[in-house]
Parts: sequence; structure tokens; C-alpha cells
Amino acid sequence: MRAVASPTVAGQPPVPQTTGGPGPTIPARAAWWAVLGLLVGEVLGSILAAIAAAGTGSARGPVATLLGELGLWAGMLGACLLVTRHYGTGSLARDYTVGFRPRDLLSGLGAAIAGLIAAQVVSAAFAGTSLHGTNTQILSGERGNGVGFAVVTLIAAIGAPFFEELFFRGLLRTALAARLGPVGAIWVQAIIFGALHYGGAGYGLANVSVVLAIAAFGVILGYTARLTGRLGAGMVAHCLFNLAAAVTILAT
Repeated sequence: MRAVASPTVAGQPPVPQTTGGPGPTIPARAAWWAVLGLLVGEVLGSILAAIAAAGTGSARGPVATLLGELGLWAGMLGACLLVTRHYGTGSLARDYTVGFRPRDLLSGLGAAIAGLIAAQVVSAAFAGTSLHGTNTQILSGERGNGVGFAVVTLIAAIGAPFFEELFFRGLLRTALAARLGPVGAIWVQAIIFGALHYGGAGYGLANVSVVLAIAAFGVILGYTARLTGRLGAGMVAHCLFNLAAAVTILAT
């Protein structure tokens, strides 16, 4: 809760009181910590993935994927922890509205469906062009490997929803809202979220449709967090969205 000062009494200093409002607002400058966290996570993830590739002989296997994601998530989580300790209450749940209620299951399902529709619309708009691509190679590459497919699916359906929602819809959206307002923050974090899913030079211009599709989903997740006041529904939606990709690959 935000502290306020009560009237002074007989020369005594103001006594802090609490209101029923939200916790301290994360300042806009905290967004730079988020950028730093992404950079550190990308570097650490690349190093860990390279070590795994050297040990297993596969640069795109489940071990390299897992370690690469762990490195990225470490950078994201580190940024969240640093910001909440320096600017917030010290509580991830309070500063980034991490919470879950049973009705978030239904809200999350609705957001997932909306996200899948939005992604399909974007994909269809680029169909048949050099800008059309997919970022599901990490899953399709393990289709014949039961253990590998299970590991990658767990990464996509459990790890990514938690860490990415905490970072993008929690830290980044909150920090950007202090400068851009709630709506501007939703759109900017979604653009950054989409850009992070750029597949790399190996995929060429086909990355364009992927980035835009993921950014569209990021907008939906941002509004979901704002409307529900929690990250729980977005985590459910993110999980279902990624699971849908895994099920589609298994079914084809």
C-alpha cells in the first residue's frame, strides 16, 4: 500500500498511514532494467546452449533448448527481482500483480482463442509470400523423439508462460505505463514481445509474419492483464496457445 502522512499532532512528525490503493508504482526508468535483463538473458542463454550443443552434438536438441531458455529466463527473473527490490515492495506478487483465481481459467481460455484467431489472421495475410513463416521448428524438430518433444512442450507450455508473463505483462508493462499510459504500454510491450520471437538470420524475411503474429497475441495478453488485474489469466492463455501448437504438430 502507498504510504500517506497523517496531520501532525503537537509538534510530532507525520505518522505514515496506509491507504487501500495499489502498491508503489514501478517507475518508467525500470524499463531499462528490463532491457538489461533481456540482454543478459540472451547472452547467458546462448552460452549455455553452446555448452549443451558441444556436449550433445546437437545445437537444436532439447538439452540445448532447455539450457538456452533457462539462461533467458534467469535474465528476465533477475530483472524482475532487482526492480521490485529497488523500486517496489519487494514482492513479485504485489508489484507485478502475480495472482490466480478460478475464473482466470475461463478468461485465459477466451484470451487463448482470441490469440489463436489473431495469429491465424496475420499468418493468412502473408500466406504465399516470402514474409510467411513459423516459429514451431523447435517442436516439429522433436516430433519423432518422445522425450525430446515432451521436454520442449513443457518448456513452451509451463516455463515460457510463467517467466514471459511475469517479465512482459508484469515488469515491462508496469514500467512503461508510468511513461506511456496503460494503453501505450500494452502496445509497446507487445512489439518487444513479438521482436523477441524473431527466429534469427536463418529464417530470413519469413520472420516478419511470426513477429507480427506474436505481437498481436502480446496485445491480447496485455489487455487481459489489465482487465483482470492479474497475470494468472494471461499465463493460462499463454500455456493454451503454446499447447495448441504442440497438438497441431502431433496431429499432422
